Amino acid sequence: MRHERRTTEGILILIPSFIVLGFAQIKLILWIGLILFSIASSIVINVINSFASKYGLESEKGTILGTFRSLQALARAIGPLIASFAYWSIGEQTTYVFGGLLLLCPVFILINVHQRFKRMRLMPTILVSEVKDD
Repeated sequence: MRHERRTTEGILILIPSFIVLGFAQIKLILWIGLILFSIASSIVINVINSFASKYGLESEKGTILGTFRSLQALARAIGPLIASFAYWSIGEQTTYVFGGLLLLCPVFILINVHQRFKRMRLMPTILVSEVKDD
């Protein structure tokens, strides 16, 4: 569960970094936004990759991580296209604020996953050898 917490913290740092970047009028504010963005990105990307590597059987790890990395590459290709379209259509401030607010979606998803894992740990485990046929 440590992964979800760090990812959530990283995303919560990304949100204000987007907003600061959107409203930056001087170089100092721009640099503050960029520093926040780089710190948060380094946390989120590494933790998500580590988190993804924990899923699946050993024989499935390559497929899971390969698919995950492919989806990341697709997002890095499509994301800037959508963001640049929004930037020129609705303006920089609206684009950055909307992008920051969209980052609340993964936060809520991670909180939901964390709660599910908590419930799973509280559920009793029944072994097949313990089940008796009467």
